[in-house]
Amino acid sequence: MSSAFPRQPNGPRQPNGPRQLNGPVSTVACRGRCARASLGREPNPGRGLGAWGTVLHNLAAVGAMAALLASSSAAEQLRPRRLPRPSTESAAPAEPAAPATAESATVAQLHAPQPHAVALPPHAFAQPPHALAAPPHAFAPPPHAFAPPPHAFAPPLGFSQPPVLGSGSLAASDPASAYDHRYPVPTERPWVEWFKPFYGDGMLPPGGTFFGETNLLHPSFYVYGDYRTGIGTGRNAVDRFDNWAHRLNLDLDWQWTATERVHAFVGPLNDGVQFTQLRLVDGRADLETVFNPNLVTGFFEGDLGSILGGFSGTPAEFELPIAAGLVPLLYQNGIWMEDAVTGVSVALPARHSRLLNWSNFDATAFAVFDQINSPAFGSDEHAAQAFGTAWFIDAYGGHIETGWAYVHDRHELGRSYHNATAAFTRRYFDRINNSVRVIVNTGQSRAEEDRTADGGLLILENSLITAAPLTVVPYANLFYGWGRPQSVARAALSGGILRNVGILYETDGLNGYPTLDDSANNTWGGAVGLNLLGASLDRQIVVEAAYLNAYGSSAGRLAAGDQYGLGTRYQFPLSHRTLVRLDAMYGWRERDRDLYGMRAEFRWKF
Repeated sequence: MSSAFPRQPNGPRQPNGPRQLNGPVSTVACRGRCARASLGREPNPGRGLGAWGTVLHNLAAVGAMAALLASSSAAEQLRPRRLPRPSTESAAPAEPAAPATAESATVAQLHAPQPHAVALPPHAFAQPPHALAAPPHAFAPPPHAFAPPPHAFAPPLGFSQPPVLGSGSLAASDPASAYDHRYPVPTERPWVEWFKPFYGDGMLPPGGTFFGETNLLHPSFYVYGDYRTGIGTGRNAVDRFDNWAHRLNLDLDWQWTATERVHAFVGPLNDGVQFTQLRLVDGRADLETVFNPNLVTGFFEGDLGSILGGFSGTPAEFELPIAAGLVPLLYQNGIWMEDAVTGVSVALPARHSRLLNWSNFDATAFAVFDQINSPAFGSDEHAAQAFGTAWFIDAYGGHIETGWAYVHDRHELGRSYHNATAAFTRRYFDRINNSVRVIVNTGQSRAEEDRTADGGLLILENSLITAAPLTVVPYANLFYGWGRPQSVARAALSGGILRNVGILYETDGLNGYPTLDDSANNTWGGAVGLNLLGASLDRQIVVEAAYLNAYGSSAGRLAAGDQYGLGTRYQFPLSHRTLVRLDAMYGWRERDRDLYGMRAEFRWKF
């Protein structure tokens, strides 16, 4: 007779028994063990039937082997090739196989082992119900196997909430849905846009080989900039002002290759701090027109490595950016230097030092031959020359800026001096952004009371990282100046050396808006304020309070006494090309007239 076992899926071989097959398994399948049990232990089932019994017994054995092979083949065909996630519910046992016909049932009964034969219990070779059944988690990955960690796509704390995948999530069946509710970003075109477009699409055509096959020519010429017009009224450090001023800034960019260009800047409506304006003087309107076609800057800029590589027909083996002409030099956000000078500048970019543990640094060397603007030399922009170096280093958990320059007095009046600087910027406790800057002037051979560049300046810039770090920025900037500290070079429109301390020390470069004393000449103080930006960064409002203390001898000092001030600024865009800015301030000055001012400016960028 046959013994039917519950049908179970194939599983790994268990240490306590052989591997079972799918489906009902006959006791004849235990032929090896049954044979060993029959030798000298149990009677032969065919004994007593004679020759015909032997024949029938052999035929039964052959049939059993065939059944075994057929059962194995059927089980192999039924073996699942890809298992679904196992169910936690137990499978119902399979029904015993019924004989196909009455004749087959009779034959099965005839050749079945007798009750006294080697009849093994049903569980002799059967594994326990869980032996071949894979545990529920055998082929199922853990819940986090293909899921990213919760913070994988979450922005840093304080920026925005992580994305929520719901009905609005992208569907694989509709990849074009990624572009739903999208529109082209509006952009303003330059006034002049020749050859290659400023904003283009598609592949660029092959470039020319005038500069070599490895430095292809892709010429373009653009004229872009902005137009500013503003109405202001109030009293500055010189006198009362009531005007409507105009300023036009034009950048002319002639690009040759990917690394070489000629660039120039011109301000046709102003000459220094003199602007085209309509002034109101003693109740009378006075129109002052200025036309100045002279270049403010004009220089060549390129990469010497790319230039030499193009001429030799080989890829650039090194990078060495250079600039020569009437070059604008700006270091440390314009504090140490901000001026357009006649000279040359060479940079060594993107280096690192394992010895000094510098992950990245740039080194710049410059030489200035003419047109240095500095209070150390009065109004004579041809009185000085300079050479020096500036370094920018990422190391020690922050950013380092350092530099040195020697400023030479061409008239040999004892005004030559050394100008050195160092600054370190980093974040502390994940809450405070801090910059420490120091500028030191020394070396003039004049009498101490006649020195024009002597002493130093310490500036501490601090901002607090709030829960909304992009839109709510409290700040507190402090300074301490001794002697007469100077920048290496400083254009008149750039304001004083304290310009970046706060909006109450910053000039507007248009209407003659008043500021507190920005010279740092024997003064100390600072500014505290709150910088608020719109949720979409589309508007800004700043409120600030400032204090300045004058100390030491008043001889040569610009501030007659202590100064206090309150100021505010609000600006917002009218479109992607225009904006409006509003400013207001009031400053109290000891032993001097108070300052006050209001202004409204319209700016068009192109």
